Order: sequence, then C-alpha cells, then structure tokens
Amino acid sequence: MKQVLIFLLISVIVITCKSPQRQKRNAFAERTGNSPAVVTKTVAVKPCNDPKSHSFLDIDVDGLYVREKEFSRKDNVQKIFKTNKLDKNQYAQFLEDSKEYYDFTTVKTRQKYFTITKETDSSSQLQYLVFKISDYEYVIANCTDTSMVTQMTADENVGRRRRNKHAQKAVYYHPIQIAYYEKNIDTIQIKFAAVIQRSVSKTFRENNLDSKLIEKLSGSLSNKFNLNSLHSGDTLQFIYNQLSVNGQFLDYGHVQAICIKTKKKQYYALDYFLKDDSSYQYVDNGGKYLKSAFLKSPLQKGGNIVSRYNLHRFHPVLQVEKAHLGTDFAAPKGSPIIATASGVIEAAQFTQNNGNYVKIRHDRIYETQYLHMCRFAKGIRNGVRVQKGQVIGYVGMTGLATGPHVCYRFWKHGAQVDPLKEKLNTFKQIPNTYLGSYLKYFASIRKTLDAITLR
Repeated sequence: MKQVLIFLLISVIVITCKSPQRQKRNAFAERTGNSPAVVTKTVAVKPCNDPKSHSFLDIDVDGLYVREKEFSRKDNVQKIFKTNKLDKNQYAQFLEDSKEYYDFTTVKTRQKYFTITKETDSSSQLQYLVFKISDYEYVIANCTDTSMVTQMTADENVGRRRRNKHAQKAVYYHPIQIAYYEKNIDTIQIKFAAVIQRSVSKTFRENNLDSKLIEKLSGSLSNKFNLNSLHSGDTLQFIYNQLSVNGQFLDYGHVQAICIKTKKKQYYALDYFLKDDSSYQYVDNGGKYLKSAFLKSPLQKGGNIVSRYNLHRFHPVLQVEKAHLGTDFAAPKGSPIIATASGVIEAAQFTQNNGNYVKIRHDRIYETQYLHMCRFAKGIRNGVRVQKGQVIGYVGMTGLATGPHVCYRFWKHGAQVDPLKEKLNTFKQIPNTYLGSYLKYFASIRKTLDAITLR
C-alpha cells in the first residue's frame, strides 16, 4: 500500500512539471503560426488583365489569365496555334473564317496578341486567342466550344498505297468561333488658326500637329492650292475632327472647313451636302465644286492594267466565257488601294467571289468598287466618308483571283461601265436653286473660322 501511494505522488509531480512546458509550446505555436493542430490551405487568386475589371473586350475574364504577347520575327499564327495546342484543322478554319477581317497568313513583328487561359494547379486550358489588328480593332478566336465537327479530307496514306487520289477520311475537331471587335471611336471637333511662321510644316510642328494633317487638308482642297507654298504672314484656318479611343489619339478625321488667306487672295473649301447630287462635296466660296476628275488608277502607285473591261472574256478560274465588268490592276500583295474620288462607303465586306471589297457612292450617278483586298484600311466600314486618294484597303487575292490584283469596277446610273471610256473631266457648280442656301451656310462658317484665335 505504501508503494502505491509513493507511485501516485511521483506521477502527480511529473504531470505538474510537464504542464507549463506544454503551455509554453502552445503559446509559441500561436505566436508563430506553427501550431500542429491548425492546417491552412493557400488558394492562388487567378488574375485577369485588370484587377479592377472582370471584362476584356467584352469577354468575361473573371478568374482567367489574360497575357499580352507580341509576334517575334520567327513567329506566325500557325506556330501560335501549335504552341497553344490547337490543331491544323482549327488553324485552317480560323484562316477561312477570319479572312474578311484580316489576312493572318502575314503578320508583322511586334504585332500584339493575347492568350486568355483557365489555370488549375496541374494544367492551363486556352479559352480565347485575341489578335490586335489596329488600335481599335481585334479578331477574337473563341476556343471554348466542346462540340465536334466532321470534315472530309484527302487521305494521303491510302492514296499512295492504293494509287487512289480520291480516297478520303473523316477528320474530327473542335470548331473555333470567330468574332470581330471594334472599340468605340470618339470624335472631337478641333478648331485651329495660325499665322504661318516661315513654313507650314514648321508651324504645324510648333503646334504639335502631324504632317499627316497637311495631307488631309490638301485632299480636301483637291490640290487646287499647294499648302507648302504658304509664306510668312499668310493665315491658315480650319476645322476638323480628331479621332480617339479611350482618350488616346487615334487619327485625324474628316476636315469640315478650310480658309487660306494670302496677301493676294482668299481660298475656301467647305464640306457641303449637295441635294442635286445626293452627295457631300467640298465647295468654294462661290459655290463651285472643288473635286476634279476621277483618278485613273485605284492604286496609290499607279499599277499596270492586266485585264480590261470585256463582255466576252474567258474566265481564268471558272474556265468559261464570262463578261469581265471591271478593270484589273496588278500589284504586289499589300500595295495600298485608294478611292478614285470622294464619297460614302456603301459596303466593306467579304463575299465568296469578290473576296474583301469596298463599294463607294460618289454622287447620284457614279459608284466605284474595289475587289479582292487582303484587308481593309483602318476605319473603313459602312457609312464612312472617304476622300479622293485616301487608302481604303490593300491588294490581295481573296475571292476568285489567280494572283494579287485589284479589280476596279465603275458604276453609272446603277450599271457597270468601262471607266476608261467615260468622260469624267467635268467641273460642276451648285445649281441656282440651292445656291442661296449654300451662301447662307458659307457666311456662318466663315464667321466661325474668323472667330478662331490665331496662334
């Protein structure tokens, strides 16, 4: 009995001695966060392009990674597809469905694109590929479609084995959905007036205006006056639109009015809607149209005619006799195509035969059409006004074409005619019926121009 009591006494003493040590360890664990009794799991937060926004080009990117990248010299779209585990059938479908927006067989070094992925601890799954084609235009490839499509293609292996060139096999792949995205373009009216100091270019530089604006003004004047001939003491006044995206300068827009004052004479060019022509034209202070004849070529650098307007031409692609109602100008792929006269764009789209094309109405009589473009120029879309000589697209071979060229078509009263046989060297004046209204409009615009503070 005595031994039992001694054993119990020793046990109580040992337990009492260990308790402060356990309390010290627990207290230390609480201070350092290393308590073995508490297990925490860290969950990584997946960032989107902007922590304050869950949308990128109207795509919901909440919980997704948006990475901005650039094409290197060795990159191309096919390589980007392969890197992101997209197969050759998806690439072929992408090229076909996106060609009305851009020619992705040729991309520029440092051209931007974006990958939008869904990340897990073990994998990265591509959701979207976004290609930037201008400061405000994007082509979006949606790779989230889980359905399968079937396409019959030539089976090369079977063909070689059986000497049968027509053997085919079914190919299955996930389709890609293509979308075109355009940011909102803001238009601001700018008024400018200055006394020329030494030269126009120097005056523009001092006022942070680009030389491109000089080209815009010259186009509005239809080369009736050479701006570079202005001397010290001459005055230049004008009103134009400035285009921007999200507050960032994009381009110089439409010129609304110009006044040039020299020691000998004053020159005016006012943008005005002519009811008799159902078109906008630049008009001088006396009511005369400033536009001259149509340009002879739709190419910025001339170009050679390789096929003329011909009602009985043998079509090189269709291999049948078919009327050729246009004039073909050959040029290297990517060469600038220009509007041969001022007007409003009626169509800027893609069709199977015409490829990428632009159609412009110049007045109630004339329209022109430009076919087989590889892509449209910046800002070219339905309803946009363009000036004579303005770049509207670039030479390609989309649609029914055997080589890079632009098929230039000329419409008169709704029928296609040969532009090389039309008498277009005519200058017009606002009819007396409308002249009074124009002169009132001119007086108000002149007052606005004269009120601009000189710089």
